[in-house]
Amino acid sequence: MTRSVRLGTISIIALSLAACGGGGSDSDVSDNGGSTPVSSSSIILNAKDYTPSRLNTAAKAIANAQYQGETVNAEVDIELVQEAFNLLFNDSVMTVPELAEQDFSNDVNGGSIKKTYTCDQGGSVAYDGKVSDTLTGTIAMNYQNCWLYSNGVAISGSTAIAIESVSDSAVKYSMYFDSLTWTIEGVPHTLSGVVSIDEGFNETNGSYHVDTSQHVAFTIGAEQYKLTGDYDISDSPNESLNHAELDFYVGSKGKLAVEAEAPEYLWPYMYDGEVVIAGDKTATLLFEQSTIRYLEDTDNDGTYDLGTFIIGAHDLISGNLADRSLVAIAAMSMPPTVYAPDFYTWDNVDTTTPITVSPGYYNDSDTDYEDLSFSYRWYLNGVLVEDVTGDTFPAYRAVFNDVVEVSMVVSDSANTVESDRTSITLSDAPAQVAFENLPESVSPGEYIEFRAIVSDPDLGDNQGAPTLVSAPAGATINEDGLISWQAPSNQLFKTQLYEFGFSTGEDGAEVVKTDVSVTNNEVQELARSGIEVPKMNNSMVVGDFDHDGDNEVLSTDSANRVFLLSYQNGSYNQTWMYPYKIEHGETVKQVLSTDFDNDDYPDILVISEHGVSIVTDIDEAATTLFTTDNFIHSAVLGDIDNDGDDELAYLYSSRDYGDANDIVVVDLNSPESPLFTFTAENTYEIALGNVDSDAQLELVTNSGLVYDLDTGENQWFLNSGFGSHHIAVADINGDGIDEIVGADSWSYIYVYSAQDKSQITSVENFNTCDISAGKLTDDSNPVLLVGDCQWGNVHAMKLSNNTLTSVFSVDMVDHGSTSLTLGDADNDGLNELLWGTGTTSSGEDLLVTADVTATSATIKTTATTHQLDSFNAAGWADLYPGDERAVFFVPSTGSGYDGSKVLLMENSGNYITSEEISSNWDDSSIAVTTDYNNDGAGDLFLPSAETYDGAFAAMRLNDFSIQYEITGDYSNDVSVIKAFDFNNDGFDDAVYVDGRTLKAVDVNNQVMLATYTMPQYFRDFDIVAMNGNVYVALSQGDDITQLLKPTTSGFSIQASADISCARLAFINADSDAAAELACYNNQNQSLVIFDVTDTSLTKTSDVSVSKVIVDMVANPVTATEQTLLVTTAREDDWSHYGASELSEMTVEGISIWKSPALIGPARSYSLHARKSAEGSLEVMMATSRVMYWLGRVN
Repeated sequence: MTRSVRLGTISIIALSLAACGGGGSDSDVSDNGGSTPVSSSSIILNAKDYTPSRLNTAAKAIANAQYQGETVNAEVDIELVQEAFNLLFNDSVMTVPELAEQDFSNDVNGGSIKKTYTCDQGGSVAYDGKVSDTLTGTIAMNYQNCWLYSNGVAISGSTAIAIESVSDSAVKYSMYFDSLTWTIEGVPHTLSGVVSIDEGFNETNGSYHVDTSQHVAFTIGAEQYKLTGDYDISDSPNESLNHAELDFYVGSKGKLAVEAEAPEYLWPYMYDGEVVIAGDKTATLLFEQSTIRYLEDTDNDGTYDLGTFIIGAHDLISGNLADRSLVAIAAMSMPPTVYAPDFYTWDNVDTTTPITVSPGYYNDSDTDYEDLSFSYRWYLNGVLVEDVTGDTFPAYRAVFNDVVEVSMVVSDSANTVESDRTSITLSDAPAQVAFENLPESVSPGEYIEFRAIVSDPDLGDNQGAPTLVSAPAGATINEDGLISWQAPSNQLFKTQLYEFGFSTGEDGAEVVKTDVSVTNNEVQELARSGIEVPKMNNSMVVGDFDHDGDNEVLSTDSANRVFLLSYQNGSYNQTWMYPYKIEHGETVKQVLSTDFDNDDYPDILVISEHGVSIVTDIDEAATTLFTTDNFIHSAVLGDIDNDGDDELAYLYSSRDYGDANDIVVVDLNSPESPLFTFTAENTYEIALGNVDSDAQLELVTNSGLVYDLDTGENQWFLNSGFGSHHIAVADINGDGIDEIVGADSWSYIYVYSAQDKSQITSVENFNTCDISAGKLTDDSNPVLLVGDCQWGNVHAMKLSNNTLTSVFSVDMVDHGSTSLTLGDADNDGLNELLWGTGTTSSGEDLLVTADVTATSATIKTTATTHQLDSFNAAGWADLYPGDERAVFFVPSTGSGYDGSKVLLMENSGNYITSEEISSNWDDSSIAVTTDYNNDGAGDLFLPSAETYDGAFAAMRLNDFSIQYEITGDYSNDVSVIKAFDFNNDGFDDAVYVDGRTLKAVDVNNQVMLATYTMPQYFRDFDIVAMNGNVYVALSQGDDITQLLKPTTSGFSIQASADISCARLAFINADSDAAAELACYNNQNQSLVIFDVTDTSLTKTSDVSVSKVIVDMVANPVTATEQTLLVTTAREDDWSHYGASELSEMTVEGISIWKSPALIGPARSYSLHARKSAEGSLEVMMATSRVMYWLGRVN
């Protein structure tokens, strides 16, 4: 029914006549010219009784009466010009609601319309008028709080339309307003007056015109406005022109005479034209393509005196022009272009966070970049913060839900431009919990009291006593925040973290979790892995680390595993492994050895990317000595002050690869105060040794620097360097002074004398991976040890007559060499030479050992290790009655080049592995222990895939023999396997998933009991016996979890729930005998509990959990009101070298305790728990990198 027409300040709504049919008389309306006075409002309300002339006079009178503002010439400035332009030419500032929306065509009777219409959102509008057959006439519309869906506002007041003529191509009409009111966002608007429109289109020449005359007053909030004048549009194929001549009154300022002209109908976004605004002086907006000149004639002499540039329509419409400086016309320059500051963060910003921004783009076409100045403006909830002008908004200046905005202000010699604002809304700052009187060491069974103090950074300190939201069993809190708790008497880990959750108690308050650490060094976690080798040099040490009188080999995988190897019966066994990921340090770089605690035994020093830790007792947790934000590349030990204690020198940089430029030397007892710091550009390795005749050690770098470690002075700088990558120092010629040996990665090995500051000799070596030095025998001089790269050898060399000569060369066995190490590894009284190999290829990594004499080396072939790639825990089993092992399935070996094996671990940690079971190219990984024939000898249900042909097998563990096998082809894919007495005959059956088919097999009788083919992909299943029946919970696809019950040869679907469960576990969560079903829904990261009956799955709870659960089982220590044991990724670290956690969780999703960071990502279907004979919890689990046996009784 309506359309919008631009009329200067506002959009006025005109009736679209073609849409509203009518009929009846076309006679003139009497204007009731009697002597009785009629109010202007009455005339508008009864418009059909008056001529257009009388309506015009009445509407103007109403408009004049409504405007009570200033009428003198306004004081013109750039802000008033901006305001006037927006009101006159920007539709988004002031828009009249849609009018005449009702279709009255069916309600015209005899040429008259008189009807009240209900508006679709409330209120009404009354139509009263006359319409001729030629669609001319007059209609009054009286709005009473009329709320139309198309407007979104309620309209009240009177309006009328008088249609003088109408045709297919032309229309002439007037609209009259009497206090038409509405409210937008709390701001009242009132409109009165008249607008007349003559609009037409000439089909012959294609020209179009709209001539508009208006006399209106309008009020927006507290400000009044009045507009009189004409606005004309003419548009032809050859020329378009828009012209306006208006008197515009601003109530608080006065009168402005406005004349505007533009060649295109593009206001306010026009590229050509001008707007002249005159008051006490004259100002002009001159539009020139993408810029606008603002010009002022300050003395009204017809010549512009001052001006500035405005950067396009956006700046004119919404820019802050208040502080735009005007300059002489000759001095005008283009203003800078400036974008909002950049702010990048992936973390929440709260009151504790300083907000730092970086400059947005800025440029000035006629000012050099270096001549521009910029600063920032910060706004807090829209108010300028005057004392902050830099790039950082300080912490604690804003609080939760405050809006902090920042803009850039760029200035040249003539213009100052403020950018748009970047907006940041502050998040709720986490409550901060502090403890009073918390003991530093909490022992098992100890009764403790401590106070919890909760402060909210957004609200201030002392918010009252916190609410204890979650806590370990037995913990209480009183009204003063005093917590009382007795630590449990037993636990799985040396250090176990018990979780307390606090809240301020307010609605929506964030729960703050705090760990209380309980330490019990009597706990001995059993952790083992395959035997790995270092990827870095100087990372193996031979010594008695377990104080048993025999030497062990200390080593690492240069990632996250630190372990000891013992030579037993011709081969190496891993006899100790640090069970946790090294705290704070990230990736392990090296392991070194020093007697830190002066007990005459070597201690383990772990060098990590960002820190250094010490293990003084392998039965206790490591202690962090220091951390750094920089990346440590390598480190060496040496007693630089001859006090009997080693100092540490380490090489570091700001990145974790390539060379480094900085070296620090520290006392390990006070590493926070460096003894020396050195700059050594382009350095890869460092060494310590006495290379001169004094008593002090020197620091030597491969890049050619020698520093005295008594004075810190540089003693020699060889500009060419001692070698491109490697460095070693040793007395290899027996003269009592260490020589410097450097090596290129490719090409040569060099020997230097620091005494003479000269090169002694060199020898060509194609590709060097490591150099080291030491005595082959106790009574021989040190020799130089060189490990080749690629397919090479390990060499021993001596320096005789200033020439390097070969002592021996021995095959490296595989590709590359690392960490050449001498020591009595097999405790035969003679040294062995050890190295890692295979690390520079994709194949297996090997530890190689060679017996050495003063002149020869012989590889101990039986001692060469083999690599186990990853692990899955299968459960416990007796090889023979009473002879128990922990059983692990190894899906692949030899760095993925060899197939699966089975590993049997004793309670002591010693283990053996089977021969290869199958090639297992499909990487099936889940196996489970059983005694399926009840003969007292444990068995294993396992996958036995050859290449990609999936298969299932039953293995007797005491001889690793396959007792039964179901072979398959490429379409078979055995995944989850469980052992369960499916047919209730007293013997375990195999229940497993093959592709999309669930199968139950009586292995003892070699009979297929049941199958069920899933319509969607498999997620998880669990199985339980309840009330004499067997039930299988099965989850598949994205939204199906079913309860199945065995039939004669298949399964019946007893119940179903529309939910996806990544993990399922039957658990007795309450006090009755029936089982419940726990479901971890990874789509919503929630824990869902179902009551289970024969025919139903009824959801009883659904809670969000903060952890991504990998595996979960019921805690078997109690038969009822059970909790869950869960493995999760620690801090969402899913990388191959990441960490995981084991924790106990209630079915309400509340964490009770958690482990320290365990090494490697947790494996699915690799968590087993049982109640020990002593009634405590015992757990076997595996990550991809470590096997764990926890809670065992020695």
